[in-house]
Amino acid sequence: MEKRVLPHIAALFTMFVWGLTFVSTKVLLNYLNPIEILFARTVLGFLALCLLRPRILRTKTRSHELMFALAGLTGAFGYYLAENTALQFADASFVSVAVSTAPLFTAALGFILLKEEGFGPRFVAGFVIAIAGIALISFQEGPAHASPIGVALCLVGALTWAVYSIVIKRLSTFGYDTIAVTKRVFAWGLIYMVVMLIATGDAFPLDALAEPPVIGNLVFLGVLASAGCFVTWGYSVKHLGATAASAYIYLQAPITVVWAVILLGEPFTAAIVIGLALVIVGLALSEGFHIRKRAL
Repeated sequence: MEKRVLPHIAALFTMFVWGLTFVSTKVLLNYLNPIEILFARTVLGFLALCLLRPRILRTKTRSHELMFALAGLTGAFGYYLAENTALQFADASFVSVAVSTAPLFTAALGFILLKEEGFGPRFVAGFVIAIAGIALISFQEGPAHASPIGVALCLVGALTWAVYSIVIKRLSTFGYDTIAVTKRVFAWGLIYMVVMLIATGDAFPLDALAEPPVIGNLVFLGVLASAGCFVTWGYSVKHLGATAASAYIYLQAPITVVWAVILLGEPFTAAIVIGLALVIVGLALSEGFHIRKRAL
């Protein structure tokens, strides 16, 4: 029973924390740019993981190392850079709703690459409904802000996260420790971030660290949301499967919407409510039966 329940609890906890990250990042964008936020939170997360697992992970084969490099590119670097940048062009509530379509992309890639079940008429219908919900929020007339660039970045982020979920599922079958795997993924992510910082000529503004909101939000993002939740997420994917675990992502959107309204004063219109409902219904329709059959 414990082995069945704990992966679900880990997934729920992860979504609760990640739902708050959109609001936290939105606050930080007043002080730092997207890559600076990503670099700072990843450094903090990596240091926290080093305390938990001081030893260096020795990969078994070169192909395993290449998969770690791909996981770092998609999960630790690509997805969060797309998300952080999207928050410059869209409200936190919209970004959370849009990237919650990641399970749909994960299911499609899981069907193509891993031969997982769940890709059929229900999936297609759910995908259409979810995309309709995003379109409703995107093109509404009102105070909600979501530019075409923001929409595109959200969907790129969702696709990138789907690739990461597939890769991390494969890595979970190689017998490595979950925390050590997460640390390795972060290390690769940091390499990509340093390369980008050098290429763009950006220098991290150390004076911004004197601002209390910066320190508090970076610690939350780096230690809890990055280090802690990457471990809990990896544990969930390992025991539930990439598709079933990713279905929990739809829970982060309602959490983000509520906190964005309370803390950021973002609008809470009828279009947002209906659009959010459509996304959740679409995800539930395409993934619900699959979860009950494979994970419970």
